[in-house]
Amino acid sequence: MRKIITLTLLILSFPTLIFSQQIRGKVIDKETNKAIPYANIGIENSPIGTTSDEKGFFTLNKIERDSLFIEVSYIGYHKSKKYIAPYKEYIEFALEKDTKELNIINVVGERSGTTLNTEDASFSQYVSSEGIKRLACCSLAESFENNAAVDVGFTDAVSGAKQIQMLGLAGIYSQILVENQPSIRMLSSTYGLNYIPGPWLDGISISKGTSSVTQGYESITGQINIDVKKPERKEKFYLEYFTNDFLKQEINVNSSFKLNKYLQSIVLFHGETTFMKADRNNDNFLDVPLSDLIIASNRYFYNYNEKIKSRFGFDVLFENRTGGDKHFDKDKDFNTKNFYGAVLNTKKIQVFENTGFLIDEEKNSSLGVNSNIVYHQLNSQFGLREYNPTQLSGNLTLIYNSELWNDKNKISVGTNSNYDNLKENLSNKDSVFGEVKNKEEFVVGGFAEYTFNDKEHWTIVTGIRTDYNMFFKQTIFTPRLHAKYSPWRNSAFRISIGRGLHSTNILPENINLLASSRKLIFDESLKLEDAWNYGISYSHLWFLEDDRTISLAIDFHRTDFQNRVIIDLEQNATEAHFYNLQGESFANSFQAEVTANLIEGFETTLAYVYSDSRITIDNNLIEMPLTAKHKALLSLHYSTRYERWKFSFTAQYHGQTRLPNTSTNPLPYQLGEKSPEYFILHGQITHKFRNLEIYVGCENMLNYKQTNPIISADDPFGKYFDSSIIYAPIIGRQFNLGLRLTIK
Repeated sequence: MRKIITLTLLILSFPTLIFSQQIRGKVIDKETNKAIPYANIGIENSPIGTTSDEKGFFTLNKIERDSLFIEVSYIGYHKSKKYIAPYKEYIEFALEKDTKELNIINVVGERSGTTLNTEDASFSQYVSSEGIKRLACCSLAESFENNAAVDVGFTDAVSGAKQIQMLGLAGIYSQILVENQPSIRMLSSTYGLNYIPGPWLDGISISKGTSSVTQGYESITGQINIDVKKPERKEKFYLEYFTNDFLKQEINVNSSFKLNKYLQSIVLFHGETTFMKADRNNDNFLDVPLSDLIIASNRYFYNYNEKIKSRFGFDVLFENRTGGDKHFDKDKDFNTKNFYGAVLNTKKIQVFENTGFLIDEEKNSSLGVNSNIVYHQLNSQFGLREYNPTQLSGNLTLIYNSELWNDKNKISVGTNSNYDNLKENLSNKDSVFGEVKNKEEFVVGGFAEYTFNDKEHWTIVTGIRTDYNMFFKQTIFTPRLHAKYSPWRNSAFRISIGRGLHSTNILPENINLLASSRKLIFDESLKLEDAWNYGISYSHLWFLEDDRTISLAIDFHRTDFQNRVIIDLEQNATEAHFYNLQGESFANSFQAEVTANLIEGFETTLAYVYSDSRITIDNNLIEMPLTAKHKALLSLHYSTRYERWKFSFTAQYHGQTRLPNTSTNPLPYQLGEKSPEYFILHGQITHKFRNLEIYVGCENMLNYKQTNPIISADDPFGKYFDSSIIYAPIIGRQFNLGLRLTIK
């Protein structure tokens, strides 16, 4: 099989071998220094040409080694032409805006939904704002529905919270950043995906395996970095309204403006409410919790002559959420056994800044200061269990970047410090055994990272960091390596290896267990989770005639745990045990994905994911529960000319998954050993007017949902009640309607 795969890849890549030289380069905006995607690049008096990718990079092949002229053009910019000597291998084009042309031309062009990052040493994808809009995207949680690398599911059948999985492991092992700052962690780890509105997103970068050492030691299975809209998009005003057949009402308003020639600002607002009580499976529990949510952000962008750049601002969030029995009234039934209710009141505020100083333009050296402060308060009650934690966190990073003796060799050095103060405030501890500790964790460390890029074949990024964790009183060494080799045009073999650690917060990260009657038993003091991740991948992008493309990506990653905090639901269906790993635990993940643009306006993605995740419990190596071994995805998107109409369709296949042991329950409250396999279909149609888009869609067209997602729903205060074993959608078919108004 291995020989067949190798031979196939060689045959597919054969056409690229006829070229004897490559010219690589990048296209940027001369004023802002930002990358220009999809610019046209061509050799003068020759049919040879290409376009820049999502990050502005391009690779151009030529047969002769003679000198030549290269032309670059993009709508709204002056053309640029440069003489290229025969020895030249890398060139950068800085295009200047044509202000007259911008006043009369409306730039129209579709960005691909998801693209491979062809330049990074790590295996990564970029989901553009266009890709995010292809399905009704109320929050970050819905942004991954047409992406195979990230799997999203409900944590329980009461609160409506969602969590992700990457490489066959829970989302707590992936580092989620907002513009390179820590975001969804600790108290946000369960509900944080719901707290980043989809219409705020400019794009999402997804990389697999351990990430750069500059971001700390927390990344184990991957990193997700979210780009929020910026004022330079020239989107003066944006309004989006959304509703569905559950009568969820949602509104998003963005406005950007220029304060002076150095300072710009953008204001983002999100408000939503769900007030209709829906119980379509007739178990007397709400399918969707009632909620009122307000999120607001004010962000400022300062640019002083390209020498000082700063981004700073604040975010605020308030939410009241009520789930549980449809007859529950939080004013009358709170803290009683009249009806079971789940009440969650959340307040969160964040202040952040990210400032860069250009020190030496010739060596491209700069100094960056990155910091944020987060205060997060949650007042919650699940039945008679009350949990009122508070979190105060701070992060400070200083980083120096510079080229060394030439632009092929770069170095980054710096220091981080992180502070987390978590007060659990868990009352009614009759069902909790062992100590639930408040945590005051301070970590300070330093790092160094070296990057080699020969601009043609090799990119190597290697780094090491050293940290001291004062809570665990432990010194931590974190080495990481990423290497990319491109033997042919637009192809890349990649390898990665690195260590990652995670400081467990049991209740914030597993708050769904409070939505059950399980006894929570802490068998011992918990240590840092420690794992190594290894990855290998191959990707190739073919440029055909008339801007048609085909991309292929294959990757395999393995995660080996040296220590892992085991959440043991196997001993007894009425208990959850927490202890350190005694034995072996690993996860293997394989993914193959093909994306093709063979017809103008039509994009197809086909992906398959295999996951094998195992843990040792009671000296037996068993499959991780609620982790499907097989998953497949088909995504189809078609846009008519000028994008007047857009049609999107997504089909997902989810294979069987092992369910936690419920054999100790009475027969009516037992589940099978395996979940059934199932299909999910989504579709959306969008019509675009001049400044207005209207879209209608249907999620879960086949109306598939988990049968009886709540164990012992008829006796929620009894010992067998459990709403946390979720393997499939708990909401059936949904119809959506929305509109987007954009004024530039």
